[in-house]
Amino acid sequence: MHPIELEFSRVMPGAVELTFLSNYLKQEDKLFVNPISGFVTSQRSMSAEDVVKYWSEFIFPSKSEESYTAHNPFAQARLLYVAQTIASFLKINGKNYHWCDFATGEGVLLSILRKFYPFLSIYGTEHSETLVYELNNLGFEVITKTLGVDQAPAIQPGFDISTLTWTLANTIDPLACVKDVVASTKIGGYVCVAESSRILVPFKKSLNDYFSKSSPADLHPSNFSANTLRCLMQLSGLEIVFTNRYFDSDVLLVIGKKVDRIVEPTYFDNQTNVVNFMKEWAHASELFEKFRVKE
Repeated sequence: MHPIELEFSRVMPGAVELTFLSNYLKQEDKLFVNPISGFVTSQRSMSAEDVVKYWSEFIFPSKSEESYTAHNPFAQARLLYVAQTIASFLKINGKNYHWCDFATGEGVLLSILRKFYPFLSIYGTEHSETLVYELNNLGFEVITKTLGVDQAPAIQPGFDISTLTWTLANTIDPLACVKDVVASTKIGGYVCVAESSRILVPFKKSLNDYFSKSSPADLHPSNFSANTLRCLMQLSGLEIVFTNRYFDSDVLLVIGKKVDRIVEPTYFDNQTNVVNFMKEWAHASELFEKFRVKE
């Protein structure tokens, strides 16, 4: 195991606690910046099983307007962006690539691929048995699988393209999840991970809209910058081949190519720079709140 791997699954000695963020979190929650990679992490007191169970039982079934669903227009838009970015970079037009969307959730990306790229062979995995049942009824080939936890086999070995979108930030052990995806991708195949662009970029929202006082921080334990996401992907055996224009975009999208050798991590954030960034974000959030329109 590479020494830096542990930074993505726990709070390490030498981590800096971001005590100035306490007003944005539940009382029992804490955030830290790990020392070597500069990775921003929650305290990680929940297990991986607890996290996926919470999402499946409380978040996705919720009918609240504040609850997330990939059917929201903004979510569909960013998934279309992911599909079209990959299609453009890999020049997939007309090729019968085998594409698997891991942790596909409600299957919105699968629907986009079916509509715009009907020549692809598309597959998916998902933790929720209810969602798997619904997607199978829609004609999608999706299996029940919890990334990084169980060893259920993929639908088939050796996907050409594997995607993991807006999932990794919600996992207790993101490295195990990406390694799981990479294991189902063929040598020379591509893995794309997409998340929201938030760390070490211009502030895009108030911290009141980024963190939650009602849900455990461990539901969103991993906060990625471009560097920490690329570092994690390298540790998973991927050679970084594409990074989008994340700095002024809401989307952070990285594509890695699976190679048959160990990939040494080369991307890191400076811990002090990250701590200072979070302090500035907290300060900016005070200004953002002054301009918030009261409903």
